[in-house]
Amino acid sequence: MRVLVVVHNFLPDHHAGAEMYTYRLAQQLRESVEVDIFTVNHALFRRNYSMRNYEIDGLNVFSVTNHRKHKNYSETYSDPTMEARFRTVLNNTRPDIVHFQHLLHHSVRYPQIARDRGIPSVMTFHEYWTMCGRNGQLIQEDDTRCSTARLDKCAKCLSTFMWGRGAVDVWALRGVSALKGVTRVDLKARARDIRLKRRRPSDHGSRKSEDLGEALLFREAAMRDLFDSIDCFVAPSKFLKARLVEYGLETDRVLYSDYGTPVDDFMSEPHKESDGPLRIGFLGSMQQVKGVHVLMAALKLLEKGTFSADFYGNISIKPEYVRDLSGPSGEAVRVMGEAPAKDIPLILSGFDVLVVPSIWWENSPLVIHEAFAAGVPVICSNIGGMAELVVHGVSGILFETGSSEALASALQGLIADRQLLTPLRAGIPQIKTMEADAGFHLELFQSVLAVYAED
Repeated sequence: MRVLVVVHNFLPDHHAGAEMYTYRLAQQLRESVEVDIFTVNHALFRRNYSMRNYEIDGLNVFSVTNHRKHKNYSETYSDPTMEARFRTVLNNTRPDIVHFQHLLHHSVRYPQIARDRGIPSVMTFHEYWTMCGRNGQLIQEDDTRCSTARLDKCAKCLSTFMWGRGAVDVWALRGVSALKGVTRVDLKARARDIRLKRRRPSDHGSRKSEDLGEALLFREAAMRDLFDSIDCFVAPSKFLKARLVEYGLETDRVLYSDYGTPVDDFMSEPHKESDGPLRIGFLGSMQQVKGVHVLMAALKLLEKGTFSADFYGNISIKPEYVRDLSGPSGEAVRVMGEAPAKDIPLILSGFDVLVVPSIWWENSPLVIHEAFAAGVPVICSNIGGMAELVVHGVSGILFETGSSEALASALQGLIADRQLLTPLRAGIPQIKTMEADAGFHLELFQSVLAVYAED
């Protein structure tokens, strides 16, 4: 069997949750089947839509440069040039089945293109991109959660969202990148501020909102066609599955199967015990939806000298947000930047507790799985897939989403009585392995192919 895996970003340039999960699953599947990767990169100095082929740790990767210079909104989800590149990859790899991990920066017509060639497909959802054009996070412009999609509301939200780039944007970003390479001065935050102001109409986008309202009707129709073109769907959390069913997917077409984790990697580092200040950790991209500001504000409410906090994460995604972050002064709080994936087990072994303060409907954060595999309890927001993973008072603590006071109270409880950590560590559940996850997918692929063989 040969499997083509399609994902929006991939290693070595991107190491976020969906990318790391795709890499780990592909590596595990490679022990039983042939696997190829088709992805997108955003290299500013490569020719737009150029494709390169490379290998990473034995995986064969096809990567297309996409500068997101969309002529219209429909190209954000249905890009004819990307479809041509997909056909080329199909010709080169001749897969038996395609596993779509993410279609952002690709095209929702891929599954139909594959089906027209007699190739079935499976799709894993990592968030809500099919129902939300704002990066699939169901977060509005004012950073409030969105519970219901409505055309007028979505159009207004997207009217101030940078869903595409113009030629000027690409040249400006190239200049910023070149300047950083020479002077080490990073002006990305300033460039983003200028782009935001230039994209924001003076009348709050009333006419643009109307245009986008019509465009969103076409987007929704395209997503319905996408659903009809795929043979089976996988949701890593029950919460996400429920949202998809509410959106219109038949419940028996969506299988619930949580992510696997390379458990042995995270158990290889023994947990470092300490009687000193409570060691608090954060691992994730440094942006608003991840709630870094909530944790920073909570730390200000704790007594100095009773804790230390290390923040690990990509600071370049939203540099203006990182620039404005304010936390307690002193050496107890450190922003470390993004950590290499290979170092995460060692980093986790030095935490007493991991905090996941996200303000959006997280699906099933890999970092929670990894913390549990490393024997570290988790304090997290009480919504979405996070609340499925952490059992309050058993394997961690749930707090009211967005409330720095509630988070500070949870942390203060552990500072006051460190013995509370012992039962929380004992209550950590058994984590699904990558071997089990790959086994599930192999069985799923074989079942889908068997149905095609019958036809």
